[in-house]
Amino acid sequence: MEKNDVEKIVNDEIKKFVNDTLDKEMKKILHSSNSHSRAELIDTIKNSLEAVYKMLWQKKDFWKSDIK
Repeated sequence: MEKNDVEKIVNDEIKKFVNDTLDKEMKKILHSSNSHSRAELIDTIKNSLEAVYKMLWQKKDFWKSDIK
């Protein structure tokens, strides 16, 4: 076996792991209601929605007058 063959096998196995096992484990972690990852994800989504709302509120004059 050459180095390229070994690298190809390792890369294929890593891709299989990421596609199958890691995806399933992340689903389990995020599904759990007391997970730190889930809480962080929810906080990130909440903060991004709040930032969008604030930006739209600041531009409300534009929405009222300039868009027709």
